[in-house]
Amino acid sequence: MKLPTLLVLWFISTLHAADPAWLSTGDFQWQSSPPLIGPATNAADPDVALKDPTLVFHEGKWHLFATHRRASGKVDMQYLSFADWKDAGKATRHTLDFHDQYHCAPQVFFFTPHQKWYLIYQLADERRAPKMAPYFSTTSTLADPKSWTKPQPMIEALPEGGDKIKWIDFWVICDSAKAHLFYTSDDGHFWRRETALSSFPLGWSKPELLLKETKEELFEASHTYKLKGREQYLTLIEAMAPGQRYYKAWLADKLEGPWTPLAATRDHPFASTANVTQENPWTTSISHGELIRSSNNEILEVDPANLRFVFQGVDDEGYKAKKYGSIPWQIGILDFQTSFLEQTLNRFIFPKISFQGANVEEAMEYLRVKSRDVQTASGGKIGGVNSIVRADDKTSTAVVSMNAENISYRGALEEIARQSGLRLTLFRQGVLLSPKAEKIPGNPWLPRPKIQP
Repeated sequence: MKLPTLLVLWFISTLHAADPAWLSTGDFQWQSSPPLIGPATNAADPDVALKDPTLVFHEGKWHLFATHRRASGKVDMQYLSFADWKDAGKATRHTLDFHDQYHCAPQVFFFTPHQKWYLIYQLADERRAPKMAPYFSTTSTLADPKSWTKPQPMIEALPEGGDKIKWIDFWVICDSAKAHLFYTSDDGHFWRRETALSSFPLGWSKPELLLKETKEELFEASHTYKLKGREQYLTLIEAMAPGQRYYKAWLADKLEGPWTPLAATRDHPFASTANVTQENPWTTSISHGELIRSSNNEILEVDPANLRFVFQGVDDEGYKAKKYGSIPWQIGILDFQTSFLEQTLNRFIFPKISFQGANVEEAMEYLRVKSRDVQTASGGKIGGVNSIVRADDKTSTAVVSMNAENISYRGALEEIARQSGLRLTLFRQGVLLSPKAEKIPGNPWLPRPKIQP
């Protein structure tokens, strides 16, 4: 390997980000905030619960829509805006008086083809058939709660199975050609419909069943997102455990599916009390929530390296309310916790890296040797990082060159991956460079299953 003194390459390390470990392992760890927004109790008809949050960040403020249940039993939606989450609980509440009957579970996004904001929600009208269905309203002025258009139904027909079947928590996401409508039916079924972008918000196809489980294992509040920088989608669905709620997760390469379980059991969840840390415990349920998106449009992208989940929570005592409508839900945020290895790779800064014409194994060995003489920002040292390189015919002959100053260990690994055409995945035990054809590489540090004689 040659080590020249002349400049070979300058780069921005964020051009190619490493795959977070959860994409392969489905392992999630979260830190919960305290409750940030609760029911307003100072009205003539005070709130019992504030729940089902959906939100976007636009023009310097968070714009949050949620369901609020009142002491009288009335259910409708509220709008709040605030610049900082610490002020969320003090934000002015605006009730969206769309209808004199039940309407709730909103979703907000900007639909680019129409240059309008859309609010998707479920509405019950005893004077219509079907009595409960997905509806929409639009506005060009997100910050004006009085500017939304009157509710209009998206689908006029009954759900699959007739009027004895529920359909709830409607969710729209678009790709380059179609809009997709997802929902559950409170009976362990997860459904999808589609329409051309030119026909949205009408013209929906017949429903397609995507997943089928028991009611407890696949309940409600399904939300689907595109993963930023990847041709891959993430679906979250709420499930029920005894005395509490939690979330599961699935992955797919396209919105039509098939959907592969990622963190889809009670013992291996997306978010539950088992993998959520609380400084001052306040909730035993991780219920109806939304990931904070990296954009506001209909594609619904989220950054897989920066997950934040806004959710509704309640403690054991509150969950035991005689009626579901009496549960005093509050809203908080989960922040994804990166592994110790990932934190170390981000903090570990090389003063200078310079080499030319190395193969991948040589480049990785160079980093290991250089790291022995460098301190992290906190003063510690590392003696290299567990790493495995698994190349294929196309990448085994790749040549890597680098000349950079003050670059993190992670940034250097990402550049090696970019130049070699390999995918970098960060596991808790080490880093893996593998061919991109392996869409979900397995964890090479997991113990191999014992072979029965």
